[in-house]
Amino acid sequence: MEVNDNINMEYEARVMINEEQYLNIRKHYLDSKYPKEEIVNENFYFDTEDLKLTNSFKVLRMRKINNCEYELTLKIKGENGDIEINHKLTDKEKDNLLDKSIISYSPILDKLKESGIDPSAIKYITNLKTERLEVRLEHSLLVIDKNYYRNKVDFNLEVESDLKSRANSQLKEIIKPFGLSIKKDYINKAKRAIYNL
Repeated sequence: MEVNDNINMEYEARVMINEEQYLNIRKHYLDSKYPKEEIVNENFYFDTEDLKLTNSFKVLRMRKINNCEYELTLKIKGENGDIEINHKLTDKEKDNLLDKSIISYSPILDKLKESGIDPSAIKYITNLKTERLEVRLEHSLLVIDKNYYRNKVDFNLEVESDLKSRANSQLKEIIKPFGLSIKKDYINKAKRAIYNL
């Protein structure tokens, strides 16, 4: 697939943390010299009744960013990075998606059909709210998240970079002073929210 303004590759490394670790890491980076931004996202997840997307390592979400902007994303998990197809929604598209589960953006519709998923079978499943601190490091973006979903709260760190190997190595460097290590058991936000994990 060609990469353009709306289709990109995302290279991330992630780890779950507890509340104490979250507070310590957040304070450390709030006090740091790095450029940073606090953002509130609300993610609305869509799937088929039998969760075909979730079960085939795909995520379809509408994200509300800081109460002012809506973006639709289809994320397809890959071995060395995730393909993301993004589309900023108009008010009409957002309302059609929330009220009727109607998707009108062709690249996402085409990819769903390519994957054997009937777009008319897509429906709203659940949502997850994130309080996010984004920290711009030299070669990456560090994301420190507090997530709320289905009467639960959890915490995670993500590093986004231009290479999967760099994202992994930078995450290891970031968490080492806090006595953390990367485990292979990370479950993405969509699955945590949809399966109520």
